[in-house]
Amino acid sequence: MSADLCEDIATLRRKIQKTSKKRALFLDETALRLNEAPTSTLVAPGETEYVITDDTTSYAKRYDMIACCNGEQVFAPCIYTPKERSDAGVKGINTEMLVDYILNTLGQETAALDNPPLTMVIDRARIHHEEKMMDAFRERGGHVMQVIKMPTQAAKRMSPLDNALFHDWKERIRKRAPITARNIEQLMADEWNNTTTEQIKSYYYHCRLFFRQDPYADCPEPHDHAHII
Repeated sequence: MSADLCEDIATLRRKIQKTSKKRALFLDETALRLNEAPTSTLVAPGETEYVITDDTTSYAKRYDMIACCNGEQVFAPCIYTPKERSDAGVKGINTEMLVDYILNTLGQETAALDNPPLTMVIDRARIHHEEKMMDAFRERGGHVMQVIKMPTQAAKRMSPLDNALFHDWKERIRKRAPITARNIEQLMADEWNNTTTEQIKSYYYHCRLFFRQDPYADCPEPHDHAHII
């Protein structure tokens, strides 16, 4: 991890720290497979020591999800099934799917907040096309007034979704196993919508996004980098 990357992360953190957490949004994509299962469990005497799943192979069907949150709430996700991806002729979520999500769901929800200006923070995935995303938000009221890309390799350090909202969301789903083709979409949506304000705030805090937090607190080499706060 270079000193320059730490500086880039700190610069964006300072910008977000000065922004109301209601107005600082993070968007990303994640996925869940049918072979997801708890890594450990308590078993009563006489009960089975395993969880039945629809598919235990590494080729288990994948369900993709686009998700977004601000510092207080999550927004309705968009889940794509393997059939929907196949019908669209794509292997994963693409820019067109992301734009459709903004036009049909997210743009209306962010406009309903009636709290502009909103800032959308994303990673540098190829599907995250800033101009197309901004055009979609403008068509839905223009409350999102800027889209900012995080520095390369910064998501694990400064995105609440990657650190570690998505992880905890998956853990909650695993506890509701068995996961099947019939229930996976409902489980994904339910557990995403069950994310609490307290949990979200803890993710934002862990990413050093609150006012007066040290933007260099997680620097891997503080002595060598010698950052000036």
